Amino acid sequence: MSALPLSSLFRIILEKKSTLRFLVGTIGSLSFSIAVILATIGLMDGFEISLKKALSHSNGDIKFRAKDGFFLPDEKLTNVLQSDFILNYSTILQIETFAIGAQESKGVLLRGIEPESFGNITGIKTESLKNGILIGKQFQKKYKLAVGDSLVLAFASGKKQDQGSAHLQEFIIDGVVEHGIYEKDFRFMYIEKQKLIDLLAYREATSNFGIIKIKNFENINDSIEKLKYELGDKFRFDPYWSEFEVLLEAVEIEKISISIVLQLIVVVAILNVVGFIIFLSETKAQDFFMLRALGLSIKSFQKFWFILLGMIWAIACLFSKVLLYLFSEVILELPFIKIPGDIYVLSNLQLILDPFDYLYVFGISLGWILLIGFLTMRKLKKNTLLGGLRREFS
Repeated sequence: MSALPLSSLFRIILEKKSTLRFLVGTIGSLSFSIAVILATIGLMDGFEISLKKALSHSNGDIKFRAKDGFFLPDEKLTNVLQSDFILNYSTILQIETFAIGAQESKGVLLRGIEPESFGNITGIKTESLKNGILIGKQFQKKYKLAVGDSLVLAFASGKKQDQGSAHLQEFIIDGVVEHGIYEKDFRFMYIEKQKLIDLLAYREATSNFGIIKIKNFENINDSIEKLKYELGDKFRFDPYWSEFEVLLEAVEIEKISISIVLQLIVVVAILNVVGFIIFLSETKAQDFFMLRALGLSIKSFQKFWFILLGMIWAIACLFSKVLLYLFSEVILELPFIKIPGDIYVLSNLQLILDPFDYLYVFGISLGWILLIGFLTMRKLKKNTLLGGLRREFS
């Protein structure tokens, strides 16, 4: 007798609305569980990638400083910074100062920069910097400032007779910059380096910080080792993310830990799949044994069983993508969901996933599905056709 088509089995399953509703609910619960895990991993990846990207907007690829504090670019340093693996570099003079408003003052970090080289390395738009200063976006929002407004900065006086007093200087706001990191957008300000040197009466070309852009970003660690070897212990070189290195490592460990813990959600969803299978075996067992009696081979039945589970998994994976889209494009953009940037570092969160993340989450859920299919099929094989018919028609 020839094998019956698999379509007959699907028609039997879907002939009742209750079975179809159970199937939809099973797929929905599995897709929701997958979407929750993907969203969690995506938020953590998005945090890491967004933070690193934002850090590069102020530090280039490599940042360096003299271990003794201030330095003057001598011939040796200049020659090393002009090596073949370095694309560009810029030296910075940065000091701590106070921005004074109507009724309060705020500690800020004022960076004296060379606008062209600094802008080329970091991507921060510094073209508008003339004789005034650039302020961060969060500082501008907090104090409701606009381009063209004036802002008073307080500097520690370098004169002996004025030690302990402050020197007040008024600046025009030439523009607003955005780093993507709340703290930097709130505290960092920029001024033309030579103007700051003249204001503080420092020696020509005085710096205490520097940033480097290398040609091959993949070799950043090798480049740092080369710089350390060439300049000895006089300077300290670090990758641009070093100030948040501990936080980034913690996020990576937490991402792995949470993704493992969240497998419990998948297990709960898998229990719904088990419930659906039990429901089928209870309500459709008579039909299945009748089809086997009419010519449905155990091999064809096994093929149908795994196709059914594979369809549940595939549809759940596709629907989880829809849920992810709703989460990233709708929920995260709702106006009342405001992320406290002073706590979470970033002003906003993004959901970023790479192909490996999808393979990891989809692969684990498929493993659970195949395990269920194997166990249930093993149980069904133990039931002989005669025994099954006798039980169902008794």
